[in-house]
Formats: sequence, structure tokens, C-alpha cells
Amino acid sequence: MTRVRNLTSFLTLGLLLNFCTPKKDNSETAMLAALALAASAPNQGAFLETYAQIAFQNYSDAYADVVALREKVSTFTGKASPSAQDLNEVKTYWRKARRSYLQTEVFRFSKGPIDNPALTGGVELEPLMNAWPLDEGYIDTVILAGTITKQDLIDKNAGECNGGTCPDGDTAKNISVGWHAIEYLLWGVGTAGNSTPGSTITAANFTTANGSGSAEAKQSAYLLYATEILESHLLQLKNAWDPSISNSYVSKFKASSTSFENVIRGIARLSGGEWGGERMTGVFGGDQEEEHSCFSDNTKNDFYYDAKGLENLFYGTYQGTKTINGNGLKNLLGGESNYIGERITTAEQFCLNEFYEDPSLNQTCNSSQISSRFDTMIATVNSTQSADYKIFRYDIQPAVQEIAKSLQRSAANFGFSIGDDGLVLQ
Repeated sequence: MTRVRNLTSFLTLGLLLNFCTPKKDNSETAMLAALALAASAPNQGAFLETYAQIAFQNYSDAYADVVALREKVSTFTGKASPSAQDLNEVKTYWRKARRSYLQTEVFRFSKGPIDNPALTGGVELEPLMNAWPLDEGYIDTVILAGTITKQDLIDKNAGECNGGTCPDGDTAKNISVGWHAIEYLLWGVGTAGNSTPGSTITAANFTTANGSGSAEAKQSAYLLYATEILESHLLQLKNAWDPSISNSYVSKFKASSTSFENVIRGIARLSGGEWGGERMTGVFGGDQEEEHSCFSDNTKNDFYYDAKGLENLFYGTYQGTKTINGNGLKNLLGGESNYIGERITTAEQFCLNEFYEDPSLNQTCNSSQISSRFDTMIATVNSTQSADYKIFRYDIQPAVQEIAKSLQRSAANFGFSIGDDGLVLQ
């Protein structure tokens, strides 16, 4: 707090001196910009406090949800011959756990513990948790063909591969752990152009009655280990934001003079690079393999909860196992605030009805939302574009990109600039 007060005093003194000095043509503009910066400094601190509170609570909820998933997986893999209903329950827990995790993606690219290996023992956690897209052939022919151990799964998360070294001959990633590896283990691949999730995996794929060396026993062990690994990484992130833990990252975050700039850059990169860039533009070619959660068809939930994560920070509120009402980013963005708020609303135009395993969880859709399954919608790209695809292509994706552009414009008011590095702006 002392640092913020000193900054405000310094800038105020500069303004007073400026009043006593002959003005250049742009002096009034410069003065107003400096005044806005001085006035916003205390509010930045309040926003960063709320940001830290939401980060801790969101990661706490994501961790608790993955603990529940791991417990369900432990029960499932402990059965010699699990049933189809058992498998559906695990799939539903995976879907539910994704809802809280996806909201944490807004914390990426901000030099925090999710993707800064300097803060997590030299190991970058995000590629071990949510790397995408993955080459399912790598899992089938490299991972499942060998001995399944927890450390080996981590070691074999090798990342990028060249077409000649990928088992499928494509350029997807050699991914062995994380959300999407677990997703593939649970659903398998779908039939091109179909309207259901992957169907090549059944409960029989996890039967352990034939001994530990069987393919089914390996798949069962793989599922459990991968879930345990995900749980351990989320615990690291939860602890990093825990203010009650001595020397945790959150204390450094709130004390750093660069945190606010890092946060703005991170949100812009997520909106204009990852979420509204690679993930959304990837499906414009009509390739269902480019769908973010192509095995489970959970993609509409992916995009909706990414938007929800940004909404949390924008309004300074969070609804989880604990409710947070604090200081949002909207209070700092001046004329850009309403513009960004409107585009967050547009980005949420997804009807969440992809719970194939438990239809009771599906929403009732209306015409302003994307109601069809995402893979079915993609299938219309190269023919007559469906109404849902048009909403996605011409309303939702441009709105997410505009959020990044608006943050680029806003940055100048805070004395820094955001270039196009890491952004895929159109």
C-alpha cells in the first residue's frame, strides 16, 4: 500500500508542476492521461486484491472438483468389470470438473504459476494439464504399448512432434497427461460427421480381470495415474494462491509493481491468441479434429466457461463454493468498459447441452444461442453454413478478438503498450 500511495503522490506533484509550466500543443492530453493514471493507482491495488481472491477460490474449487473426479476414477478402476453406467458417471464427473478449471484459464499468460516454470520448480504446469490438440495415436502406440507408471506418463508428455515422428503422421502433439489425455481415455474418437461424442471406448476397455499386463488393465492404470497427476498439479496452483501459506506466490503477486500490466497482457493474449485465436479459428476449416474437446464434444462448455472466467475478473465477482464480491477490472477501463462488457455477453451465447451421458444436466436452448452440438455445427462449414455456425463465426469469435483489441487500446492509459505478440488478431 505504501508503494501505491507514493506513486500517487509523485504523479500528483508532477501535475502541479505541469500547471506552472508553459504548455505544448499536446500538454492537456498528457495531463489528463497522467491524472487518469494517478487516480487509477489505488484502484489497481484493489483490483489485484480481488484478482488474487478469485484466483485462490477458483483454483480451490477446481482442485476439489478434480479430487471428486479422482475418487470416482479410483472406485471405477478398482472394479474388475465396471459397467457402462460406471463409465458414464466418470465421464460426467470429468465434464463437471472442467467447468471450474476452465474459469481459471483467464489467469494464463500473466507470468503466474500456471505457465511460469520459475515459480513451480522449473516445470511448466500448463502443458501437463491442458495441452491440446493431442495425437491419439501417440497414446495408443507409444504409451499403452509400454509399462504404465506415473513418472513415465509425465516424462512422455513430449509436446510438439514433426509429421514424420507422429504416430498418426499429423502435427498434433505428443501428449500423455492432462485433461485431454483423460478425455481420450474415457471417450475415444467419434465417427466423422456424427452428432455424438467418441464411442470407441466402452467399459470393457477397463476390465482388469485378465491381469495387470493386459491392455485393459493398462488403460485402467493409465486413467487413474493421469487423474492423480492432474490432481497434484492443481494442488500446486491452489497452494500458490493461498494467502495463509508462508511465502506463497500470492504475496509476491500483490507486492509486485508489474502485476497489473502482466494481468492485462495475459487477458489480451488469452482473448486474442489462445481462446479467440487458435481454438476458435481452428474450426473454420471444417475439421472436427480442431475442436477443442473433440472426444467428449464438450467444446461449447469450454468456450462458455472461458468467457465466464473473464467475466469473473471484469465484474470482480465469483460464484463457487464461496462467493466473492470485490473490485472488478471494469472500474479501471473508462470508455472501454461497456464495450468489453457487451462482448463478454456475446461470448457466452452457448447453450450448454452437451451432457450426453446425463441429459438431465442440459439447458433449454433459445434461438440466440448455439444449440446444436459443436461437431455437427462444424460439419456445416463446407456446405450451407448453419445458423449456429454463423453465430459462432460472425458474432462470438469476433467479439472475443475485440476484447483483446480493446485491452490494447486501454493499455496506453496505464503507461504501457500491448503489441501483437502471442495474439492472432483478425
